[in-house]
Amino acid sequence: MPRRLADEESDAAFAEASITLWSNLLTLLGTHMLENGMPRQELLDMLTMLHETNEETIRSPRARAIAGRHLMSVYRALGDA
Repeated sequence: MPRRLADEESDAAFAEASITLWSNLLTLLGTHMLENGMPRQELLDMLTMLHETNEETIRSPRARAIAGRHLMSVYRALGDA
């Protein structure tokens, strides 16, 4: 595999792992906030704002799509919690 392609694959793997870690942390924090009395709709509104910010600031279409899918999973998990 050419070095440039290997570097790009390594960067993509790092980005995907970072996004996964980020979404897991959001789920844990959100669960904690709900357990401590935060209104569910307020938390879901915050996640919606985060999604909108990500859509405007994440440059990579691939990373933006992955982040969107993960954030939707967090939204569903906390919406059903």
